[in-house]
Amino acid sequence: MAAELHPTPDAAFARGQLLQQQNRLADAIACYKQALDIDGNHAPSFMMLALCWTESPDTTAQAVDAARRAIALEPEDAFARSVLALALNANAKDGQTAAIKLALVEAQEAVGLDPTSDFSHAVVARLHLRLRDYPKAEEAARMALAFNTENSMATEVLSAALLLQRKDEDHRHLVGYQLERDAEDDSAHNSAGWQALMGGDHKKANEHFLEALRLNAMNESARMGLVESFRARSWPYRLQLRFAHFMNQFTEGKQTAIMLGGFVAYRILTSVLQGVSPLLTSLVIAAWLVFVLWSHLARGFGSAFMVMDRFARLALQPAEYWEGVVVGGLIFASVSSFALGFVWGMPAEGGSAALTLILAAVVNAAAFTNDHWIGRRIYAAAAVVCGILALYVTADAFGHLDLPYAASLSVFTMITGIVFTWLRSLNVLYR
Repeated sequence: MAAELHPTPDAAFARGQLLQQQNRLADAIACYKQALDIDGNHAPSFMMLALCWTESPDTTAQAVDAARRAIALEPEDAFARSVLALALNANAKDGQTAAIKLALVEAQEAVGLDPTSDFSHAVVARLHLRLRDYPKAEEAARMALAFNTENSMATEVLSAALLLQRKDEDHRHLVGYQLERDAEDDSAHNSAGWQALMGGDHKKANEHFLEALRLNAMNESARMGLVESFRARSWPYRLQLRFAHFMNQFTEGKQTAIMLGGFVAYRILTSVLQGVSPLLTSLVIAAWLVFVLWSHLARGFGSAFMVMDRFARLALQPAEYWEGVVVGGLIFASVSSFALGFVWGMPAEGGSAALTLILAAVVNAAAFTNDHWIGRRIYAAAAVVCGILALYVTADAFGHLDLPYAASLSVFTMITGIVFTWLRSLNVLYR
């Protein structure tokens, strides 16, 4: 009875760990706070409190503070420094590369303090993965697994690194090992789902993601994969996934070089063909435009199908739902404008409205997929402006309203759409 009335910090800490393992984070946090109320210098409670707080974007700053306080108490503790690295990473927004690199420095210092810590190596791997240095992420993940084959963070990072480097055979072996070791492991089914999705089998991917979510409803990667598998029912999006999987084997610099090289080749080809065959020139231009539009609009097109599916849309978050509504709506309006222009005997007006709408859809598609901490505001503002202007131009074209500056605003929207195809392709304020 006395022990219950006057619990020790270690007892409260132990209860917190048990609750944390059960994903009862709110209760675990309460226990760690209780331990700190009893002993304000209980470093392990600060460490675990920081880990709990990294799970929510609203408490990442608190996680950083708790981890720093743990290090102040235990400056030579590799685990504490690794937790600080995770907290700094969670607190860094997409596009804040300097903050993520600072987290990597802390993780590397943790490895220096304890070179045999699988947790520290796994944290290093996760940070390299976020920085898109996939070879180093793979190397660090393999190092972590060499010390502990059960390290789930390292396994997940290794799976992602292999997949993103297009090391498909190695990835298949890893997934097979995961499923053989534990068929009830949600991360194993998640890895299998992504493998199937990138291989073009969206039905099998859907099954694995559903199983992963059945085992762990909090698995965000599996939820995202489930959404992708639903989008992949649209064949243009399946092509986009295959293309993205092909491009992922290259670094960002090489991807940019490939895109620029493709554009240069397109310009040279059209220049040569102009003196040979106007028809071939038109076909090449049309093929290039289809490729560009497809690469930017395939996801929104797939999301639109999900919105119309009563079951599939349950997996969507609000932003993903509105992506389908807005981008899909603009695509549908563009196709309708083009068709109605011919039906009603006004092909020029219909064609102009269709082109304005489709390029407005490109800007909106870029805005919905942008997580850059600054760029997302700029892209969103451009998306709203272009969307409104596209509707304004369409109303003028089909309503014979003779609205002021409609032609100029149509040109402005088209130019903005073209500019954003390049900004997004070159990752300018885009993540």
